[in-house]
Amino acid sequence: MSLIQPSRALPGPDHGPGQGELSYLRTAPRHLVDRSAIADVLITDWQRTGADTFFLGAQWPRGHAFYAPIAGAWYDPLLAAESLRQASLLVGQTYYGIPRGHQWVVGELDIEVVPAALLLGSRPAEIRLEVARSPDPAAAAAADTGAGAATVMTVEAELLRDDDAFVGAGRISLDVLSPAAYAALRGDRLGPPAGLPPLPEALPPPVVGRLDVRDVVLGVPVARSGRGGHTWQLRVDPSHPALFDHPVDHVPAMLLLEAARQAAQAVCAPYRVLPIEVRSAFHRPVELDLACHIAATPLPQQDAAEDTAIRVTASQDGTLVFDSLVVAALCD
Repeated sequence: MSLIQPSRALPGPDHGPGQGELSYLRTAPRHLVDRSAIADVLITDWQRTGADTFFLGAQWPRGHAFYAPIAGAWYDPLLAAESLRQASLLVGQTYYGIPRGHQWVVGELDIEVVPAALLLGSRPAEIRLEVARSPDPAAAAAADTGAGAATVMTVEAELLRDDDAFVGAGRISLDVLSPAAYAALRGDRLGPPAGLPPLPEALPPPVVGRLDVRDVVLGVPVARSGRGGHTWQLRVDPSHPALFDHPVDHVPAMLLLEAARQAAQAVCAPYRVLPIEVRSAFHRPVELDLACHIAATPLPQQDAAEDTAIRVTASQDGTLVFDSLVVAALCD
């Protein structure tokens, strides 16, 4: 039986359909969005608008410590991905009774944004996420047959800013696992590893669009393939305050998204690019103590006016563990 039960709503600031405006005055409780640092909580308010639809508020700071503005002009599009991730966890726990202590494993995460709507303003951006949960076909089939099924939490969202300007849209799918199910999945990999391999030498920060070497997640190239492709070793630093907000036993999804973004930027260097579409699949947990190789290959363009599309993959021990399509526009 699925853990997700729409009738099991927990207490929260639920104003009801059409009742009350979203507030941006304070952040959501940290445990509802799987963050330890208050500064990294983006969600501010939430309300149910239908059986499986919700509005959530998020505030994007103009100078986030990690998701800094792109070229000093645009909000980082990965703020949309992190907002969607936080929103899905909050909705699952608040409205579908997912207990604390269950593990959320990202399976897919897609975002698409409108560059003009990401331009910085004179104050932090107030974002409204209009969220809808998609039915879990596996859970529905299990209900019909009486069989057990893995719980999947899939939500889609449109993001609007301030005066209802359309910012973009996204979709995230997560496996929700009980502690016992997660322990069975991870086996002897459960819990942080005893030791980690040395960090590879970082690429120069400007090559990947960063200012601080501590925020670089790609090591110096270990190979160069044909057609302009590159391969780097993923830099896994559990002391990083944003990417490793709390101890985990595998590489966080947002670190892999950051690797995809930095790989796309490295391929396009010295030009600065703004990711406008990122479509990613997380095939299996990426281990902390095994070398992970990130490869990027530009896809053919039909004409010079097209945005650049880059396929980014991650592999461990020769097995594909993550892949992403990044579409990037040149920053003017």
